[in-house]
Amino acid sequence: MGGQAHGGALVVLRSAVVRLSREASGRINALLDDWVPPRVRDSRAFAALVRRMHVAQDIPIEEFKDRAFQLSSSEFRDFYRTHDTHLDQGDTDLTPASEAGVVAAVVGCSVLDVACGKGHLATRLATEHRVVGCDVSIHEGWRALSHPGLVTVEASVESLPFAAGSFDTVVSTHTLEHVQHLGVALDELRRVARQRVVIVVPRQRPYQVTFNPHIHFFPYRWSLLAWTGTDRPYHLDLVGGDWLYVEHRAGEAVG
Repeated sequence: MGGQAHGGALVVLRSAVVRLSREASGRINALLDDWVPPRVRDSRAFAALVRRMHVAQDIPIEEFKDRAFQLSSSEFRDFYRTHDTHLDQGDTDLTPASEAGVVAAVVGCSVLDVACGKGHLATRLATEHRVVGCDVSIHEGWRALSHPGLVTVEASVESLPFAAGSFDTVVSTHTLEHVQHLGVALDELRRVARQRVVIVVPRQRPYQVTFNPHIHFFPYRWSLLAWTGTDRPYHLDLVGGDWLYVEHRAGEAVG
């Protein structure tokens, strides 16, 4: 017995996999963020509901935010390596609109996709670019994919094993909301980018209890700009429910 999904509807019955598009889950999160009072969002009852959507592990999802910044780097990586949910959003966290925005923003021949997940975006970009996909744990399901324009490397966004300016475009989608040291991660993305940095983060309000283990939140434009700064040429737009940030590096001529 468990959950079923019919025509995109969400039905949760115990612990079966619930299939839900990224667009649908985004609408549900926006509804919860905007209309459920914070006292309810942070209640034990809501935490119990969220816990049912996650596979049990050493650190319960509702405790993760309290402990995330005290964990060692290895403990933090282990949490994400073992973390799993009963929610299936398919092969990517990107909505079709935000994915199209990322693809349109990529320039040059070489691309690094940081925290590439299941490889959906990296594989798509590899049809027209030389792509390196990196993640702390490369999914076995696509590690062996044969594509002349795609290689995979296991690495953390906070310590990328590449020389400065190695890639024309560096892409990182739905990553910064998870990292322990956001400033360090941004510095690394910029360090290895020659022309452009492309970032996608969800627009989401901060709560103790959320369906994803996010530890950084960007409900407003300034929430992201507070970290990226405004001293570099950039574009920032809300696309498909996500913030799409495109930064032009020193190696790119901006008209």
